Parts: sequence; C-alpha cells; structure tokens
Amino acid sequence: MSGPLTVSPGAAAARPRRRRWPARLATRVVRDPDTRLSVLSLVGLFVLWQVVSLLAGRTSVSDERYVPNVVDVVGAFPTIAYYWRGGLGVEATTDGGHLTVLGAVYGLVHNSLATLLRLAIGLAIGFVLAGAAATIVCWSKLLRRTFLLPAHAARMLPLLAMSPLFGIWFGNSEVGAVLFIAFATFAIVFVVALTAIDAIPPYYQQYARSLGAGRIRAYVTGFLPAALPALRGGVLLALGFGWSMVIAAEFIGQDVGLGNIVNRAQEFGRTDTLAVVGAFVVLYAWASYKLASRAFDRLVRWAE
Repeated sequence: MSGPLTVSPGAAAARPRRRRWPARLATRVVRDPDTRLSVLSLVGLFVLWQVVSLLAGRTSVSDERYVPNVVDVVGAFPTIAYYWRGGLGVEATTDGGHLTVLGAVYGLVHNSLATLLRLAIGLAIGFVLAGAAATIVCWSKLLRRTFLLPAHAARMLPLLAMSPLFGIWFGNSEVGAVLFIAFATFAIVFVVALTAIDAIPPYYQQYARSLGAGRIRAYVTGFLPAALPALRGGVLLALGFGWSMVIAAEFIGQDVGLGNIVNRAQEFGRTDTLAVVGAFVVLYAWASYKLASRAFDRLVRWAE
C-alpha cells in the first residue's frame, strides 16, 4: 500500500498565487480597452463635477454650494443623523444627541428601508395589475382596440404632477404613496405588455391548439410566455422610474423615507444633504437594476 500523498515544498512554491482584486482590476484596466474607456469617462465626470461645483457658487440661504463637490458630500453624511429617531445606543438629535456617523448610518438604513418597502409594494401592485389587464385586453381584439388609446393617454400623463393629487385624494398616508407608485408602474408596464403580446406571432397559439390544448390553456401556456422576453425593457424601465416616483410620493408628506430627507433638506437649503441622498438613490437604483436584470435573464433563459 502506498503512503499518504505529500506535496514537496518546491511544488507548493511553484503553485501560482491568487492575486488580490486591486491587482486583478489594474490588469484588467491595462489590457481591456472598454475598461480603460470606462475609467477615463469616470475620471472625466469627476473632474467636470469639481469644475461645475467651483463655478456654480453658493446659495444665499445657507451659504452651501449649489453643486456640492465630493468633499462636501462626504462631510455632509453625518447630517443624516438628524433623521434617526433614537435607539440602538444612539440618541436622537431632537433629544439632545450629537451628529455622529453611527447615527447617520442608522438614519440612512431606517429611511432607506421605509422607501424600499413602499417601492416594492407599489411595483408589485403595478406589475400584477398591468400584466393582468394586458392579458385580458389582448384576449379580445375588440377590447384591445377599445383600451389602446386610453392606455397611451395614461402613459402621456405627467406622473410627477400627479403626485400632489394623490396627496389630496389619500392624504399623507401610506396608501396614497403606494398607490401612486403602482399607478406610475401600471402606466408604463401596461403599454409595454400590450405591445409585447401584440407582437407575438399567432402560430404560437395555433401550435398549442394543434397539440390538443384548449383555447385558454393555449393562450396562457403557449402564447403569453412568448411575450416575456419583450417585457424585459419595460420592467427595468419601470423599476428605474419607480425610484423617482417613490421619492416624489414621500416628498409630499411622508415623515419617514428618503423623500422626507429630500424635503427637509430643501427647506433648509442643504444642497450637500440633497447630494448625499441623491448618491445613495443612484446606488440603490443601480443595484436593483442589476438584480432585476439577472433575475429576468434567468426567468427567460429558455428563450436564448
């Protein structure tokens, strides 16, 4: 019987060491032209941002820069602690607490979760209603011709201008904020769903019928799934637009959420705080876009 397998010190030394991510990133920047262009464009935007910040000047209300630079944004992060109601070892500023980074983190997480919850519920309601309505309308050519013009009219409505109306109709309630997001989502996804279903060749349903499926089963299992790949753009568009809608809904009267921070910061002319919230909204929107894009790709991987 042979002895246990051993590795000589020389063989272990000859094994290539895995480089850390800074080295891998640097190598990719050097070798990949697309990565170099992305880095150069990012550096260019950063320089442009700094130049515009210097040229824009300061506000007369709070002596803040009209366009805060990077230093202003980083320095303004602790001001988010104003929006923490206290707890977890950090006292609220309204009770005499000081501005701390930990309080800012708590305030950011608390308000971000409130915004994310409203957004998720509103998007879910809008997606379900838009999908169900498009499915029912496309079932009949008469219904499709009847509701196509109102659907396009709903898409043309100035959604941001509709936000105060929802505030008047429902008051400063969670219901009004969620329904506004659902309405905006419905207006986008419904038209996209109609177009996607209308573009499906009729032989998809005919093939299912020829294999013995009934009309309803052929429509639901053979016809509608073929529209999913075409819905990708509309779903991602509604998701990105939903972040603007939830901020607008919270801006009207919600006392918790990123929109509330935007509202209060605007009242006091804190452009640096506005920039902090804007930076995190961009980050959240990018992350949600990536997650939704990957989930959608897995959902329709059969179409590749």
